[in-house]
Amino acid sequence: MEQRLLEAAQKGYIEELNDLIRSNGLVLEEMALEGASHTSLHVACVAGHLDFVRGLLKLMPEFVEKVNAYGLGLLHIAAARGDVEIARELLRVGQHLCSVKGRERRNPLHCAVIKGEFDVMKVRLSASPESVKEITAREETMLHREEQPV
Repeated sequence: MEQRLLEAAQKGYIEELNDLIRSNGLVLEEMALEGASHTSLHVACVAGHLDFVRGLLKLMPEFVEKVNAYGLGLLHIAAARGDVEIARELLRVGQHLCSVKGRERRNPLHCAVIKGEFDVMKVRLSASPESVKEITAREETMLHREEQPV
């Protein structure tokens, strides 16, 4: 069941998501209980499926703060991909997502800077201007931009 959910997220098939929920109303809760770090919401963000992301956020808002196995939260993923619309949608859930720390204590703004995603940087900075001061595990601010893997 979990595999079908991840595949639906990857392809953006909202109707498949609804079918899975109809057949097992607890499918999302079960995924959360299993401690899966790489949720269907992460997959939908990576794939850029805004409508799927919106749907899952309504159903399981507690997924929004999860960091995946690579140390990336949802806003980190949207920032690194340059996906302004998904970034905005996530920030509607809460501006606290700007401070979610990922691998090496990077916040989503660091990811946007590393990837040169200026439009997402603007969205992020307008939501949380103070995050410009946050430092990584290497004691770098967003101004210490180097090309490196997110």
